[in-house]
Amino acid sequence: MRARVAGLLVSAVLSVAAIGLLVQPGLKYGVDFTGGTVVEVQAGTATVEQLRTTLQSHGLDEAAIQEFGADGRFLVRLPVEQGEPGATASQVALLKTAVFAAQPDAEFPRIDMVGPKVSGGFSDATILAVLLAGVGMLAYLWIRFESHFALAATLTIALDITKTIGFFVLAGIEFNLTAVAALLALIGYSVNDKVVVFDRIRENLRRTPGRPMLELLNESISSTLTRTVFTSVTTFLALLPMGIAGGVAVASFALPMLFGIVIGTSSSVFIASPILFYLGQRRAGRGLAQLRPTADEIRRELELIP
Repeated sequence: MRARVAGLLVSAVLSVAAIGLLVQPGLKYGVDFTGGTVVEVQAGTATVEQLRTTLQSHGLDEAAIQEFGADGRFLVRLPVEQGEPGATASQVALLKTAVFAAQPDAEFPRIDMVGPKVSGGFSDATILAVLLAGVGMLAYLWIRFESHFALAATLTIALDITKTIGFFVLAGIEFNLTAVAALLALIGYSVNDKVVVFDRIRENLRRTPGRPMLELLNESISSTLTRTVFTSVTTFLALLPMGIAGGVAVASFALPMLFGIVIGTSSSVFIASPILFYLGQRRAGRGLAQLRPTADEIRRELELIP
């Protein structure tokens, strides 16, 4: 807790910088948000890498490829080309030419167009999903803990999410529905970390309410640090092969998750607890207790009433 001021300042600066990156140059949105074409390809024995190499050699570098169902079946997403009438038809024709060059007996069972209205609906749904997840977590924390605990955790999660969005911009990772799943997963993961630390803080507050707050926070963080680090390292190692060898298809999920695990774990120690300390000081200055009385404490107080 000695570095609490520095930790909060660095976190705030990084989050503000991430918001600036979101404004300019902005996220690299995928077909789900910008509109485009989704083509189902049946290419026999072709692999993802073979198909990707073929498309890149024909100038379709922006195509996103995902395995779909049985071997040899793929979903290829082609982003819309702005300002070029008939670009979608020419893209599909070029895609078919490229696939036929690698697999002459290839088939195209389905071709779907994702228009601006549909992609706009995805954008609205994404914002709503993130907001609902945030509100749901805040409500859970407010019920589970006291208000200043809930507020500290929610503010920390907001800082974690803004940094992760900044990572999307800096790394040039495509922001699509898979990326939205990563953000929602990170919200849950980050909350889990905070709940573990806050549970121990509350437990120590009930056991020794007269101890200095900084001393109590340091002890609580130290006693949960091993568990937090082990959990984070295990999760990180499980995702690492996906991030390294998963390719473009899973990059929008694996890479932000790897980044978010590091950010979420460090914020539990350097951000959430300092915020809780300052909110607790403010609460004490208003003459309020740090914790709600338990049922046993209320019962004992009632028994003392003559």
